[in-house]
Amino acid sequence: MPGQDENKRQGTISSARFNLLSSMVGGGSLSLPLAFHQTGNMFMAPMLLLITSLLAQQSIYFLVKAGIYSTERRDMSDNRNDPRDNNKKGTASYENMASQAFGAKARVLSSVLVFACCFFGTAGYAVLLRDMLEPLVDAVVVPHEGTGGGPTLSRNLAMLTVILIVSPLCTMKNLTALKNVGAASMVSVLTVVCVICYRSIECQLGFTEQHNNGDSDNNENRESSMQAFPSSVKMVLDAIPLFISSYICHFNVLPIHNELRCPTSDRVTQWVRTSMWPATLFYYVIGLTGSLYAKCTPTGEVQGNILLDFDEDDPLLLLGRMCLAMTITLAFPMLVIPARDILVRAVASTRCGRRIIEMSVRESSFGVSDIIHSEDDASNDGLTEVHFEHMEVAQVTHLEEPLLGMDNRSIDSNNPDAMRDDLDEFDENRSTSRLNERDDNDSRLLRIAAALSVFWSAAFIACIVSSIDVVWDLLGSSFSIMMAFIIPCGAYLKLAGSKRFFNQVSDGGASFRKWMVSRTLAWVMLIAFVPLMIVSTANAVYNTLSPDLV
Repeated sequence: MPGQDENKRQGTISSARFNLLSSMVGGGSLSLPLAFHQTGNMFMAPMLLLITSLLAQQSIYFLVKAGIYSTERRDMSDNRNDPRDNNKKGTASYENMASQAFGAKARVLSSVLVFACCFFGTAGYAVLLRDMLEPLVDAVVVPHEGTGGGPTLSRNLAMLTVILIVSPLCTMKNLTALKNVGAASMVSVLTVVCVICYRSIECQLGFTEQHNNGDSDNNENRESSMQAFPSSVKMVLDAIPLFISSYICHFNVLPIHNELRCPTSDRVTQWVRTSMWPATLFYYVIGLTGSLYAKCTPTGEVQGNILLDFDEDDPLLLLGRMCLAMTITLAFPMLVIPARDILVRAVASTRCGRRIIEMSVRESSFGVSDIIHSEDDASNDGLTEVHFEHMEVAQVTHLEEPLLGMDNRSIDSNNPDAMRDDLDEFDENRSTSRLNERDDNDSRLLRIAAALSVFWSAAFIACIVSSIDVVWDLLGSSFSIMMAFIIPCGAYLKLAGSKRFFNQVSDGGASFRKWMVSRTLAWVMLIAFVPLMIVSTANAVYNTLSPDLV
């Protein structure tokens, strides 16, 4: 039955990998050449990239474990810890995990944090999309002299047209349905990398016009584009948010894990590793080759968007721009859907939202007495086999569908009391199933309205923003560090504390030692990232308020 399939885990490692890569790899990777150029593309930058990759991978493991522990606690409190429920969709969410670990106030903070990252990320991608479409739009509608880059009516209309086309994807129920979108996005972004690599190789071989930096000759230019270490500590502080932002995908980790079939430890490890290491290799290639192109720029440096350093009339770069526009377009659902779900849960948890839900339930409810019981239903062998699913009323606050979990059962006709109790339970399940269908329709309308509100409000903000660099800097230095590292590590330490006494000491100590190593690593990451967030945020504010001194 379709309804049954919707409540089961349908995600494969392949679909989970593409969805995680689509959430992580995108327009932000175009800033990595600048990060490599600032920190030393021959040694320090690759080391920082590798360290960031390892820490991001470990933080994803902590996030998944904390999400599992949070749902185990809820299931145990609800007496729903059934070993036969392994194929049900997961119920973990970022804000529920934070709430289980730190209390109700943490739910609000984490919801605002994830929503802000996704919302402003959507606005930033919309601005970047407009920039990528700019050459085509200006070729059709010639702008006024001196217009330069930034928003114009024609550029904004082109951006909004693309957003209108991709809007239906943002109303999808889950991320597994977007697996083909993720694959197409990866093909597009790989094309961009190939274009940048080709032009950078041409630059190094002398096939591209080279510019002198002051009185230096071409040999000094070549040497300046290859360096092992940064020239100052501030260069490192400026580059760290760019490295961290490239690995931000944590807002989609738990939704993807909820869909993954048979989410054993080995399969989760395979999924995360086969996502992170290809992304790291991709980042290294685009960061190194893009930073080497500084040799062929007039200033001897690269910009925050490496594509801006190439000639707009370059046909190969035009192909790269269009592929990047495709990548950005296909990445919109990965940003909108988490923000949409948080908005829906927030609306459903309000008094007005609960009142609407209760009214819809009362209007669609019916009595159990509407179903007539008959002894004629018994089969010839004296047994009546009643096939039903144990379903519970959908909790709109978690956007969860009813979960399948009970096997077919047989009712003994020789025991009238037992038969009557089972039939009453069967009637209740049938009525609950109808309520769930009504709730599903209501949540679908709410889901569509929330998705369009989030997507189009971010798009309209992008229409009046000329540059999103400040937003990227602030998000990467504060919100991203808190969401991707501090909260997952803290939640893991809080929720995994009790696991020692239940699961970890009964196997001779091997699991206990592993548990202690994980907790120690979580503490180290927490102690390191809290001051790093403070220093990076202060540096981002300084860069914003004193741009002429930077």
